[in-house]
Amino acid sequence: MTRIKTNFRGLRALVLHGEGATTDRLAGILQRLGLIVLFHDPAETEAAALPECDLVLFDADEEIEASVLDRLAATLPMIALIGNEAPSRLARVVRFRCNSHILKPIRSMGVYSALLLATNGHEQHLQTCREIESFRQRLAGRRTVTKAVLKQMTLCGIDEDTAYEELRRRAMELRVPIETAARMTLDPSDTESLPSPCRRPRKA
Repeated sequence: MTRIKTNFRGLRALVLHGEGATTDRLAGILQRLGLIVLFHDPAETEAAALPECDLVLFDADEEIEASVLDRLAATLPMIALIGNEAPSRLARVVRFRCNSHILKPIRSMGVYSALLLATNGHEQHLQTCREIESFRQRLAGRRTVTKAVLKQMTLCGIDEDTAYEELRRRAMELRVPIETAARMTLDPSDTESLPSPCRRPRKA
């Protein structure tokens, strides 16, 4: 199980919100929690490069460029600052895959919870994505092995178990994963670098 992050000291929080009482209040709370606060005018997100950060808090009531928020949401925890609870506004928050939210006007209560849920939720999402990609690679590798086994069965006139053992032996001889040996078996350009796939002649 992934360890839950509860200390946010030193993290860089990018706040996309106009100047005013909300940002002043939020900055004070975040700084007391040990975060480094970086402010950026949401109206200038398209024209200026955003500073590097570890998480983003953005004004859900502003029409921030969707492409900018999409790019940020792909790699960073996102916290929406919500003052208008109209369904259309909340729908934007959902579309931008926010990990948590803070209601305006900003109060001390709720900010720490939002940080904890956002950072840990985002990390769990990334972990899930990594696991899915790993499963996909393993599945693709198994399909490649199956194709290579079928090719050797046809080429050498051997049964499935023997074909698999031959493929595994060749992988061991080459000191490569069996999936790599399978890809080399299927790629005609690599046949010269491989030992013969048939240890015995084709059956009559």
